[in-house]
Amino acid sequence: MIRVLLCIPCVFAVLSGSLGWAHRTGEEGAGETGIPEARYTPMARVIEQSLPAVASLQVVQAQQDAPGVFTMGVGSASVIHEEGYLLTNDHVLFRMHQGQAFLSGRPPLPFRVIARMSSEDLAVIKVDSGEALKPLPIGRSDDLLLGEPVIIIGNPGGLAHSVSTGIVSGLNRSTAVGGSFLPRMVQTSAAVSGGNSGGPLINALGEQIGVVTSKKLDGENINFAITVDRVREMFPALLSAELRYGFELGVEVDMFTLRGKVNEVEEGSPAARAGVQPGDVVVRLNGKGIRNGIDFHLALIERKPGDRLQMTLERGDETVPVEVELGELPMMKPVPEEGLKNGLKYEGFEGKWDVLPDFAALEAVESGEVEFPTEEAYMTEDGENYGLRFRGFIKVPKEGLYTFYTASDDGSRLMIGDQVVVNNDGLHSVLKRGGLVRLKEGAHPVEVTFFEQGGGEELEVSWEGPGFSTQPVPAEAWFYRE
Repeated sequence: MIRVLLCIPCVFAVLSGSLGWAHRTGEEGAGETGIPEARYTPMARVIEQSLPAVASLQVVQAQQDAPGVFTMGVGSASVIHEEGYLLTNDHVLFRMHQGQAFLSGRPPLPFRVIARMSSEDLAVIKVDSGEALKPLPIGRSDDLLLGEPVIIIGNPGGLAHSVSTGIVSGLNRSTAVGGSFLPRMVQTSAAVSGGNSGGPLINALGEQIGVVTSKKLDGENINFAITVDRVREMFPALLSAELRYGFELGVEVDMFTLRGKVNEVEEGSPAARAGVQPGDVVVRLNGKGIRNGIDFHLALIERKPGDRLQMTLERGDETVPVEVELGELPMMKPVPEEGLKNGLKYEGFEGKWDVLPDFAALEAVESGEVEFPTEEAYMTEDGENYGLRFRGFIKVPKEGLYTFYTASDDGSRLMIGDQVVVNNDGLHSVLKRGGLVRLKEGAHPVEVTFFEQGGGEELEVSWEGPGFSTQPVPAEAWFYRE
Protein backbone atom coordinates (compact mmCIF):
# COMPACT_ATOMS: atom_id res chain seq x y z
CA MET A 1 0.00 0.00 0.00
CA ILE A 2 1.25 3.48 -0.79
CA ARG A 3 0.11 6.31 1.42
CA VAL A 4 0.62 9.95 0.41
CA LEU A 5 1.46 12.41 3.21
CA LEU A 6 2.15 16.15 3.19
CA CYS A 7 4.77 17.84 5.38
CA ILE A 8 7.54 20.46 5.53
CA PRO A 9 10.42 20.65 4.63
CA CYS A 10 9.78 17.77 2.21
CA VAL A 11 6.28 17.36 0.82
CA PHE A 12 5.34 13.74 0.31
CA ALA A 13 3.43 13.72 -2.93
CA VAL A 14 3.29 11.91 -6.24
CA LEU A 15 5.74 13.48 -8.67
CA SER A 16 4.21 15.25 -11.63
CA GLY A 17 5.56 15.66 -15.12
CA SER A 18 8.65 17.58 -16.22
CA LEU A 19 8.63 21.12 -17.51
CA GLY A 20 8.66 21.49 -21.26
CA TRP A 21 10.52 24.25 -23.13
CA ALA A 22 9.04 25.75 -26.27
CA HIS A 23 10.39 28.45 -28.57
CA ARG A 24 8.30 30.67 -30.78
CA THR A 25 9.58 31.34 -34.24
CA GLY A 26 8.94 33.96 -36.86
CA GLU A 27 8.40 36.88 -34.47
CA GLU A 28 9.86 40.26 -35.26
CA GLY A 29 13.18 40.86 -33.52
CA ALA A 30 13.65 37.17 -32.64
CA GLY A 31 17.23 35.96 -32.28
CA GLU A 32 18.70 32.55 -33.09
CA THR A 33 16.54 30.95 -30.43
CA GLY A 34 13.34 32.20 -31.97
CA ILE A 35 12.57 34.21 -28.83
CA PRO A 36 12.33 38.02 -29.08
CA GLU A 37 15.49 39.44 -27.52
CA ALA A 38 13.49 41.60 -25.11
CA ARG A 39 12.12 38.41 -23.52
CA TYR A 40 15.28 36.32 -23.69
CA THR A 41 16.81 38.00 -20.67
CA PRO A 42 20.09 37.02 -18.97
CA MET A 43 18.05 35.32 -16.22
CA ALA A 44 16.09 33.31 -18.78
CA ARG A 45 19.37 32.22 -20.35
CA VAL A 46 20.76 31.07 -17.00
CA ILE A 47 17.59 29.09 -16.28
CA GLU A 48 17.67 27.45 -19.70
CA GLN A 49 21.34 26.53 -19.29
CA SER A 50 20.85 25.21 -15.75
CA LEU A 51 17.70 23.17 -16.30
CA PRO A 52 19.40 19.98 -17.63
CA ALA A 53 21.60 19.88 -14.50
CA VAL A 54 18.70 19.80 -12.00
CA ALA A 55 16.88 16.61 -11.03
CA SER A 56 13.49 16.15 -9.41
CA LEU A 57 13.54 13.20 -7.00
CA GLN A 58 10.81 10.73 -6.15
CA VAL A 59 11.52 8.63 -3.05
CA VAL A 60 9.53 5.64 -1.80
CA GLN A 61 9.88 5.67 1.98
CA ALA A 62 9.28 2.72 4.27
CA GLN A 63 7.29 3.41 7.44
CA GLN A 64 9.16 2.12 10.47
CA ASP A 65 6.05 1.58 12.59
CA ALA A 66 3.88 0.15 9.78
CA PRO A 67 5.49 -2.73 7.84
CA GLY A 68 4.32 -2.88 4.25
CA VAL A 69 3.17 0.75 4.28
CA PHE A 70 5.09 3.26 2.18
CA THR A 71 4.92 6.99 1.56
CA MET A 72 5.99 8.87 -1.53
CA GLY A 73 8.47 11.69 -0.97
CA VAL A 74 9.74 14.33 -3.33
CA GLY A 75 12.90 16.41 -3.34
CA SER A 76 15.45 17.94 -5.64
CA ALA A 77 19.12 17.48 -6.58
CA SER A 78 21.83 18.95 -8.78
CA VAL A 79 24.17 17.15 -11.15
CA ILE A 80 27.76 17.66 -9.94
CA HIS A 81 29.52 15.29 -12.36
CA GLU A 82 28.81 14.10 -15.89
CA GLU A 83 29.04 10.43 -14.79
CA GLY A 84 25.73 10.78 -12.95
CA TYR A 85 26.67 11.96 -9.44
CA LEU A 86 24.06 14.23 -7.86
CA LEU A 87 24.09 16.33 -4.69
CA THR A 88 21.04 16.57 -2.42
CA ASN A 89 19.94 16.79 1.22
CA ASP A 90 20.22 13.83 3.53
CA HIS A 91 16.71 14.41 4.84
CA VAL A 92 15.30 13.92 1.32
CA LEU A 93 16.42 10.27 1.61
CA PHE A 94 14.73 9.70 4.98
CA ARG A 95 13.75 6.00 5.31
CA MET A 96 14.34 5.56 1.59
CA HIS A 97 13.27 2.22 0.12
CA GLN A 98 13.94 3.15 -3.51
CA GLY A 99 14.15 6.31 -5.56
CA GLN A 100 14.00 7.80 -9.04
CA ALA A 101 15.50 10.94 -10.51
CA PHE A 102 13.74 12.94 -13.22
CA LEU A 103 16.05 14.99 -15.43
CA SER A 104 14.63 17.36 -18.02
CA GLY A 105 13.87 15.57 -21.28
CA ARG A 106 14.86 12.13 -19.96
CA PRO A 107 12.91 9.11 -18.72
CA PRO A 108 12.97 8.49 -14.94
CA LEU A 109 16.26 6.99 -13.74
CA PRO A 110 16.63 4.90 -10.58
CA PHE A 111 19.32 6.19 -8.25
CA ARG A 112 21.44 4.67 -5.52
CA VAL A 113 22.91 6.34 -2.46
CA ILE A 114 26.70 6.80 -2.49
CA ALA A 115 27.20 8.71 0.77
CA ARG A 116 25.13 10.47 3.43
CA MET A 117 26.00 12.83 6.27
CA SER A 118 23.00 13.61 8.45
CA SER A 119 24.94 16.04 10.65
CA GLU A 120 25.45 18.31 7.59
CA ASP A 121 22.20 17.32 5.82
CA LEU A 122 24.15 16.39 2.68
CA ALA A 123 24.09 13.32 0.46
CA VAL A 124 25.54 12.13 -2.85
CA ILE A 125 23.48 9.85 -5.08
CA LYS A 126 24.17 8.32 -8.50
CA VAL A 127 22.12 7.60 -11.60
CA ASP A 128 23.27 5.47 -14.54
CA SER A 129 22.07 7.35 -17.59
CA GLY A 130 24.15 5.60 -20.24
CA GLU A 131 25.51 8.94 -21.44
CA ALA A 132 27.25 11.97 -20.01
CA LEU A 133 25.10 14.38 -18.04
CA LYS A 134 25.53 18.14 -17.90
CA PRO A 135 26.84 19.17 -14.46
CA LEU A 136 26.01 22.47 -12.82
CA PRO A 137 29.19 24.56 -12.36
CA ILE A 138 30.24 24.70 -8.69
CA GLY A 139 30.83 28.29 -7.57
CA ARG A 140 32.03 29.91 -4.37
CA SER A 141 30.05 31.48 -1.55
CA ASP A 142 32.79 33.42 0.25
CA ASP A 143 31.91 36.68 -1.53
CA LEU A 144 28.10 36.59 -1.62
CA LEU A 145 26.47 40.02 -1.74
CA LEU A 146 23.28 41.01 0.01
CA GLY A 147 20.79 41.75 -2.73
CA GLU A 148 22.46 39.80 -5.52
CA PRO A 149 19.95 37.86 -7.65
CA VAL A 150 19.55 34.10 -7.24
CA ILE A 151 17.50 31.33 -8.85
CA ILE A 152 16.07 28.13 -7.39
CA ILE A 153 15.09 25.24 -9.65
CA GLY A 154 13.41 22.32 -7.94
CA ASN A 155 10.42 20.14 -7.32
CA PRO A 156 8.03 22.00 -4.97
CA GLY A 157 4.96 19.92 -4.22
CA GLY A 158 5.99 17.46 -6.94
CA LEU A 159 5.87 20.13 -9.68
CA ALA A 160 9.06 19.11 -11.43
CA HIS A 161 11.58 21.73 -12.54
CA SER A 162 9.71 24.71 -11.13
CA VAL A 163 11.65 27.97 -10.99
CA SER A 164 11.64 30.77 -8.44
CA THR A 165 13.79 33.88 -8.24
CA GLY A 166 14.84 36.22 -5.48
CA ILE A 167 17.88 37.72 -3.84
CA VAL A 168 20.44 36.84 -1.19
CA SER A 169 18.60 38.26 1.81
CA GLY A 170 20.89 37.20 4.66
CA LEU A 171 24.34 35.78 5.39
CA ASN A 172 25.84 33.64 8.16
CA ARG A 173 22.50 32.38 9.38
CA SER A 174 22.08 29.19 11.37
CA THR A 175 19.19 26.75 11.49
CA ALA A 176 18.41 23.17 12.46
CA VAL A 177 17.07 20.34 10.32
CA GLY A 178 16.17 16.96 11.77
CA GLY A 179 18.07 17.66 14.99
CA SER A 180 21.25 18.72 13.17
CA PHE A 181 22.54 22.26 13.64
CA LEU A 182 23.61 23.86 10.36
CA PRO A 183 25.90 26.91 10.61
CA ARG A 184 26.86 29.61 8.10
CA MET A 185 23.71 29.29 6.00
CA VAL A 186 22.71 31.71 3.27
CA GLN A 187 19.21 33.19 3.46
CA THR A 188 17.22 33.86 0.30
CA SER A 189 13.89 35.42 -0.61
CA ALA A 190 13.45 33.03 -3.57
CA ALA A 191 10.31 30.99 -2.94
CA VAL A 192 10.80 27.54 -1.36
CA SER A 193 8.16 24.89 -0.75
CA GLY A 194 8.26 21.24 0.29
CA GLY A 195 10.10 19.35 -2.46
CA ASN A 196 12.68 22.08 -3.11
CA SER A 197 14.93 20.45 -0.50
CA GLY A 198 18.25 19.36 -2.00
CA GLY A 199 17.98 21.58 -5.03
CA PRO A 200 20.53 24.19 -6.11
CA LEU A 201 20.69 27.87 -5.27
CA ILE A 202 22.12 29.41 -8.45
CA ASN A 203 23.76 32.81 -9.00
CA ALA A 204 23.60 35.10 -12.03
CA LEU A 205 26.60 33.31 -13.58
CA GLY A 206 24.77 29.97 -13.56
CA GLU A 207 26.94 28.60 -10.73
CA GLN A 208 25.63 26.63 -7.79
CA ILE A 209 26.27 28.61 -4.61
CA GLY A 210 24.11 26.65 -2.19
CA VAL A 211 21.89 23.63 -1.47
CA VAL A 212 18.31 24.51 -0.52
CA THR A 213 17.43 22.84 2.77
CA SER A 214 14.70 24.56 4.81
CA LYS A 215 12.35 27.49 5.30
CA LYS A 216 11.10 29.47 8.27
CA LEU A 217 7.55 28.27 8.77
CA ASP A 218 6.32 31.32 10.67
CA GLY A 219 7.64 33.84 8.13
CA GLU A 220 7.27 34.71 4.46
CA ASN A 221 10.12 34.14 1.98
CA ILE A 222 12.67 33.38 4.70
CA ASN A 223 14.44 30.38 3.25
CA PHE A 224 17.84 28.80 3.82
CA ALA A 225 20.52 27.01 1.84
CA ILE A 226 23.76 25.32 2.83
CA THR A 227 26.54 27.37 1.28
CA VAL A 228 28.57 25.74 -1.45
CA ASP A 229 31.77 26.53 0.47
CA ARG A 230 30.41 24.40 3.34
CA VAL A 231 29.78 21.64 0.78
CA ARG A 232 33.36 21.97 -0.46
CA GLU A 233 34.69 21.89 3.11
CA MET A 234 32.73 18.80 4.13
CA PHE A 235 32.92 16.87 0.86
CA PRO A 236 36.03 14.81 1.75
CA ALA A 237 34.38 13.71 5.01
CA LEU A 238 31.05 13.12 3.25
CA LEU A 239 32.58 10.68 0.75
CA SER A 240 35.44 9.40 2.96
CA ALA A 241 36.48 7.18 0.05
CA GLU A 242 39.48 5.62 1.81
CA LEU A 243 37.41 4.65 4.85
CA ARG A 244 34.39 3.67 2.77
CA TYR A 245 36.24 1.33 0.42
CA GLY A 246 39.15 0.28 2.64
CA PHE A 247 42.11 1.58 0.61
CA GLU A 248 44.96 3.98 1.41
CA LEU A 249 46.11 6.80 -0.90
CA GLY A 250 47.39 9.56 1.38
CA VAL A 251 46.60 12.74 -0.58
CA GLU A 252 44.78 15.84 0.63
CA VAL A 253 43.62 18.23 -2.09
CA ASP A 254 42.56 21.86 -1.79
CA MET A 255 38.76 21.98 -1.90
CA PHE A 256 38.55 25.72 -2.59
CA THR A 257 40.76 26.20 -5.65
CA LEU A 258 39.47 25.79 -9.18
CA ARG A 259 41.92 22.94 -9.76
CA GLY A 260 42.94 19.71 -8.00
CA LYS A 261 45.87 21.18 -6.08
CA VAL A 262 47.63 18.83 -3.65
CA ASN A 263 47.90 20.39 -0.19
CA GLU A 264 49.47 17.52 1.69
CA VAL A 265 50.90 14.06 1.07
CA GLU A 266 50.98 11.68 4.03
CA GLU A 267 54.48 10.48 4.81
CA GLY A 268 55.03 6.84 3.81
CA SER A 269 51.69 6.64 1.99
CA PRO A 270 51.23 5.06 -1.48
CA ALA A 271 51.04 8.57 -2.99
CA ALA A 272 54.31 9.58 -1.32
CA ARG A 273 56.05 6.41 -2.54
CA ALA A 274 54.85 7.16 -6.09
CA GLY A 275 56.37 10.65 -5.96
CA VAL A 276 53.31 12.87 -5.53
CA GLN A 277 54.35 16.15 -3.90
CA PRO A 278 52.56 19.02 -2.14
CA GLY A 279 51.90 21.78 -4.68
CA ASP A 280 51.29 19.35 -7.54
CA VAL A 281 48.05 19.83 -9.46
CA VAL A 282 46.13 16.67 -10.39
CA VAL A 283 44.78 17.26 -13.89
CA ARG A 284 43.81 13.69 -14.79
CA LEU A 285 43.09 10.56 -12.78
CA ASN A 286 42.65 7.27 -14.65
CA GLY A 287 41.81 9.19 -17.80
CA LYS A 288 39.26 11.46 -16.15
CA GLY A 289 39.77 15.22 -16.12
CA ILE A 290 40.00 16.72 -12.63
CA ARG A 291 38.59 20.24 -12.47
CA ASN A 292 38.48 20.63 -8.69
CA GLY A 293 38.63 18.77 -5.39
CA ILE A 294 35.09 17.45 -5.78
CA ASP A 295 36.06 15.73 -9.05
CA PHE A 296 39.13 14.26 -7.33
CA HIS A 297 37.12 12.64 -4.55
CA LEU A 298 34.41 11.38 -6.90
CA ALA A 299 37.12 9.65 -8.98
CA LEU A 300 38.04 7.56 -5.92
CA ILE A 301 34.59 6.02 -5.48
CA GLU A 302 34.63 2.19 -5.49
CA ARG A 303 38.42 1.93 -5.69
CA LYS A 304 39.97 -0.92 -3.74
CA PRO A 305 43.37 -1.95 -2.36
CA GLY A 306 45.74 -3.00 -5.15
CA ASP A 307 44.13 -0.77 -7.79
CA ARG A 308 46.61 1.27 -9.82
CA LEU A 309 45.77 4.92 -10.34
CA GLN A 310 47.26 6.66 -13.36
CA MET A 311 47.66 10.30 -12.33
CA THR A 312 48.75 13.21 -14.52
CA LEU A 313 50.25 16.02 -12.47
CA GLU A 314 51.28 19.55 -13.28
CA ARG A 315 54.42 20.50 -11.37
CA GLY A 316 55.40 24.03 -12.28
CA ASP A 317 55.86 24.02 -16.05
CA GLU A 318 56.18 20.23 -16.20
CA THR A 319 53.62 17.50 -16.83
CA VAL A 320 54.46 14.54 -14.62
CA PRO A 321 52.77 11.13 -15.04
CA VAL A 322 52.76 8.88 -11.95
CA GLU A 323 51.24 5.53 -11.09
CA VAL A 324 49.98 4.98 -7.55
CA GLU A 325 49.17 1.50 -6.28
CA LEU A 326 46.53 1.83 -3.58
CA GLY A 327 47.43 0.25 -0.28
CA GLU A 328 45.16 -1.44 2.23
CA LEU A 329 43.75 0.88 4.85
CA PRO A 330 45.36 0.13 8.24
CA MET A 331 42.74 -0.77 10.83
CA MET A 332 43.10 -1.10 14.58
CA LYS A 333 42.98 -4.62 15.95
CA PRO A 334 40.19 -5.60 18.37
CA VAL A 335 41.17 -6.47 21.92
CA PRO A 336 40.75 -9.90 23.57
CA GLU A 337 37.29 -10.19 25.06
CA GLU A 338 38.13 -12.34 28.06
CA GLY A 339 37.14 -10.63 31.29
CA LEU A 340 34.91 -8.00 29.69
CA LYS A 341 31.66 -7.08 31.44
CA ASN A 342 28.70 -5.15 30.07
CA GLY A 343 28.76 -1.43 30.85
CA LEU A 344 31.28 1.40 31.07
CA LYS A 345 33.39 2.93 33.78
CA TYR A 346 32.68 6.59 34.43
CA GLU A 347 34.20 9.49 36.33
CA GLY A 348 32.37 12.66 37.34
CA PHE A 349 34.06 16.06 37.62
CA GLU A 350 33.07 19.54 38.75
CA GLY A 351 34.21 22.74 37.05
CA LYS A 352 33.22 25.48 34.66
CA TRP A 353 34.57 25.09 31.13
CA ASP A 354 33.93 26.53 27.66
CA VAL A 355 35.52 23.49 25.98
CA LEU A 356 36.30 19.96 27.07
CA PRO A 357 39.12 19.94 29.62
CA ASP A 358 41.87 17.33 29.96
CA PHE A 359 40.00 15.09 32.38
CA ALA A 360 43.12 12.95 32.89
CA ALA A 361 44.71 15.93 34.66
CA LEU A 362 41.70 16.51 36.93
CA GLU A 363 40.58 14.76 40.09
CA ALA A 364 37.23 12.98 39.85
CA VAL A 365 34.63 13.60 42.55
CA GLU A 366 32.77 10.36 41.77
CA SER A 367 33.33 7.15 39.82
CA GLY A 368 31.51 3.93 39.09
CA GLU A 369 29.92 1.86 36.32
CA VAL A 370 26.95 2.59 34.06
CA GLU A 371 25.16 0.72 31.27
CA PHE A 372 25.84 3.38 28.61
CA PRO A 373 26.99 7.02 28.31
CA THR A 374 24.41 9.47 29.66
CA GLU A 375 24.44 12.98 31.07
CA GLU A 376 22.80 11.57 34.22
CA ALA A 377 25.70 9.30 35.21
CA TYR A 378 26.87 12.10 37.49
CA MET A 379 25.35 15.57 37.96
CA THR A 380 25.80 18.48 40.32
CA GLU A 381 22.76 19.46 42.37
CA ASP A 382 21.73 22.18 39.94
CA GLY A 383 22.77 20.21 36.85
CA GLU A 384 25.36 22.77 35.83
CA ASN A 385 29.18 23.04 35.64
CA TYR A 386 30.11 19.39 35.60
CA GLY A 387 31.82 16.89 33.32
CA LEU A 388 31.95 13.16 32.63
CA ARG A 389 34.46 10.71 31.21
CA PHE A 390 33.35 7.22 30.14
CA ARG A 391 35.92 4.56 29.34
CA GLY A 392 35.71 0.97 28.22
CA PHE A 393 35.14 -0.91 24.97
CA ILE A 394 32.59 -0.95 22.18
CA LYS A 395 31.86 -4.21 20.39
CA VAL A 396 31.03 -4.00 16.69
CA PRO A 397 29.10 -6.91 15.14
CA LYS A 398 30.98 -7.16 11.82
CA GLU A 399 33.81 -5.56 9.92
CA GLY A 400 32.88 -2.48 7.94
CA LEU A 401 32.27 1.24 7.88
CA TYR A 402 30.57 2.73 10.94
CA THR A 403 29.23 6.22 11.55
CA PHE A 404 29.12 7.35 15.19
CA TYR A 405 27.19 10.36 16.44
CA THR A 406 27.06 12.29 19.68
CA ALA A 407 24.10 14.54 20.41
CA SER A 408 25.01 16.77 23.32
CA ASP A 409 24.37 19.97 25.24
CA ASP A 410 27.12 21.19 25.81
CA GLY A 411 30.31 19.65 24.36
CA SER A 412 31.22 16.00 23.77
CA ARG A 413 33.85 13.88 22.06
CA LEU A 414 34.07 10.19 21.12
CA MET A 415 37.38 8.42 20.62
CA ILE A 416 38.01 4.86 19.45
CA GLY A 417 41.55 3.79 20.23
CA ASP A 418 43.61 6.94 19.83
CA GLN A 419 41.43 8.29 17.01
CA VAL A 420 38.94 11.13 17.49
CA VAL A 421 35.87 9.91 15.61
CA VAL A 422 33.37 12.57 16.72
CA ASN A 423 34.33 16.05 17.87
CA ASN A 424 31.24 17.86 19.16
CA ASP A 425 33.06 20.23 21.53
CA GLY A 426 32.16 23.74 22.67
CA LEU A 427 29.24 25.59 24.22
CA HIS A 428 26.02 24.94 22.35
CA SER A 429 22.45 23.74 22.69
CA VAL A 430 21.65 20.17 21.65
CA LEU A 431 23.85 19.54 18.62
CA LYS A 432 24.43 16.30 16.75
CA ARG A 433 27.78 15.62 15.11
CA GLY A 434 29.05 12.46 13.41
CA GLY A 435 32.20 10.82 12.12
CA LEU A 436 33.23 7.74 10.15
CA VAL A 437 35.56 4.92 11.13
CA ARG A 438 36.30 1.53 9.59
CA LEU A 439 36.48 -1.21 12.22
CA LYS A 440 37.15 -4.91 12.42
CA GLU A 441 34.63 -7.15 14.15
CA GLY A 442 35.16 -7.26 17.91
CA ALA A 443 35.77 -5.00 20.89
CA HIS A 444 37.67 -1.72 20.58
CA PRO A 445 38.79 0.77 23.26
CA VAL A 446 36.42 3.71 23.53
CA GLU A 447 36.30 6.97 25.46
CA VAL A 448 33.37 9.39 25.58
CA THR A 449 33.79 12.78 27.27
CA PHE A 450 31.14 15.38 28.02
CA PHE A 451 30.73 18.68 29.84
CA GLU A 452 27.78 20.85 30.80
CA GLN A 453 28.09 24.52 31.74
CA GLY A 454 24.57 25.92 31.98
CA GLY A 455 21.04 25.53 30.69
CA GLY A 456 19.81 22.15 29.50
CA GLU A 457 21.98 19.04 29.50
CA GLU A 458 21.96 16.02 27.19
CA LEU A 459 24.26 13.26 25.96
CA GLU A 460 23.35 10.45 23.57
CA VAL A 461 25.66 8.26 21.49
CA SER A 462 24.25 6.60 18.36
CA TRP A 463 25.66 4.69 15.42
CA GLU A 464 24.90 3.17 12.05
CA GLY A 465 26.79 0.43 10.28
CA PRO A 466 26.64 -2.60 7.96
CA GLY A 467 23.06 -3.80 7.87
CA PHE A 468 21.49 -1.31 10.27
CA SER A 469 20.40 2.33 10.20
CA THR A 470 21.02 5.09 12.74
CA GLN A 471 20.03 4.12 16.29
CA PRO A 472 21.29 4.64 19.85
CA VAL A 473 24.21 2.35 20.66
CA PRO A 474 22.53 -0.41 22.72
CA ALA A 475 23.65 -1.26 26.24
CA GLU A 476 24.83 -4.70 25.11
CA ALA A 477 27.50 -3.12 22.87
CA TRP A 478 29.32 -1.34 25.76
CA PHE A 479 31.89 -3.20 27.88
CA TYR A 480 34.51 -2.56 30.53
CA ARG A 481 37.23 -4.63 32.11
CA GLU A 482 37.57 -5.04 35.86
